[in-house]
Amino acid sequence: MALNSKLQLVIFFISMVMLTACGGGGNDSAPNPVTPSVTPSVTPSVTPSVVTTPSLSQSLEGSWSTTCQASKDLDGYDEQDIFNFKGNKRTTTKFFYLPNTNCKHSEEVLREREVAGIELGAEVTPGTPTEHTKINITTTKVILAPMNSTLTALLNNTGHTSMQSIYNGYGLTDWDRYYWKDLSSIDAAKNSFKITKVVPDIFQISDIMDDGTTHKVLKLGSQGGNLDSDGRPISLTNSSTATLQKKITTPSGQQPVAAGLTGQWLYSCRIAKGNAKYLQLKFLEFDGDKLSMAIAFYRNTLNGCVADDRLYIVAIDADIVVGRSNDNFTQIGIKATTVRIKPTTGEYVDWLNNQISFNLAVTDLYHGYGQTGWKLNDWENLVLGANVIESLNIGTEVPDIFKISTATDGSKVLKMGDYKGSFDINGRAMSLEDEGAIPF
Repeated sequence: MALNSKLQLVIFFISMVMLTACGGGGNDSAPNPVTPSVTPSVTPSVTPSVVTTPSLSQSLEGSWSTTCQASKDLDGYDEQDIFNFKGNKRTTTKFFYLPNTNCKHSEEVLREREVAGIELGAEVTPGTPTEHTKINITTTKVILAPMNSTLTALLNNTGHTSMQSIYNGYGLTDWDRYYWKDLSSIDAAKNSFKITKVVPDIFQISDIMDDGTTHKVLKLGSQGGNLDSDGRPISLTNSSTATLQKKITTPSGQQPVAAGLTGQWLYSCRIAKGNAKYLQLKFLEFDGDKLSMAIAFYRNTLNGCVADDRLYIVAIDADIVVGRSNDNFTQIGIKATTVRIKPTTGEYVDWLNNQISFNLAVTDLYHGYGQTGWKLNDWENLVLGANVIESLNIGTEVPDIFKISTATDGSKVLKMGDYKGSFDINGRAMSLEDEGAIPF
């Protein structure tokens, strides 16, 4: 949906008008814009009533998620892993959390990502329950990011070595919370993570029927067990499995107008999601089954959201579907169709044209995605950038919730899902944000 005149007016308003200060100190270093990190959906632990093993010639393509469980690699923490297979490449993201917190996003302590090439081999014992396929995995890149102050200090402690955990600072002393560091060229890290070494493994994909729903489950080889002459596991693991994540759709429960979503809503100037160094000002416009958003990002100075501190503006067009309601909230599905960025400072133009993706903040969604030719105060469509469709979920429905309430003075308040809270098995927030938007 193209920017309509109302949204254009609001973007001009965001660009020019000085608003009430939000307070709080800040940092005006070179920008790394911050937006909410994508929280992995939590897949339920299932006890299969029926298990079948389909032909393993089927593709591994897709995103597979493990359940939240005690970590084997980082003692005293819980872990959830996401495996993304695409072509001959596997990207693994490991999320570590404080124990017994159900892998709640706000309790995340450390994040690790591995990029690897894969090569499929022969099928073994086809037609039997132990049927599996050989696979070789070659890790080419490992990046690490601390997600709280405790782990940041731990990584900056050069006395914490790989004898205690493979997840350490490897002699680097400038770790910063939320920011990735590339370990791929450090000899000790190359040894710990077997970077550039071919690691033989096996996998099996099976169908599990649970409560009338079929789930595809991925098992890898049992680590620490018996190996064949190639150093390849000969049995499948039972301790950690991953379930293929299905695209979520929200069944239509009511029309947006009937749900009260029609019209324009404005959030006050507030700390940007994920990083207190920046502020954001956000505007929403609901028109039938369409949603337009304008989000302006600012340095967090004592002045609040003012034009002189604005770094860039993001415009997002999306389709929506409103689902079922309960006493606490109403379901909504949001599918972005376009995402555009307009840099409003020269330094941000330079950053977009020269940024390196592995040096970005964990929570940084709005960057250049390899595109060049960014210009001051010109809109650029991100849809054409590398990996942008997956990173920003363009064309994929993202489940969320909302609630419109009436204050004692008769004013309306719109609250969406709390990105720091708990999520259901579909990745839908289960609680509302603290601060809402008011009609504009």
